[in-house]
Amino acid sequence: MSKKEQAAHINQQLQIGLVATYNALLAFKKYKNSPVVIARDGKIVAVPADEMPLPASVSMP
Repeated sequence: MSKKEQAAHINQQLQIGLVATYNALLAFKKYKNSPVVIARDGKIVAVPADEMPLPASVSMP
């Protein structure tokens, strides 16, 4: 496996992990009925978990 292929594989694995973590976070926030606190336009806001967008799917090569 070349360094370029190895970097692409690691990048893909990181993306999969980030999507899984985001999904787990949203599920937890919905379960606890608590908002997700984010920065929007330079301000800190609390957004209901139901209003958070679903993650984009990770493409598999």
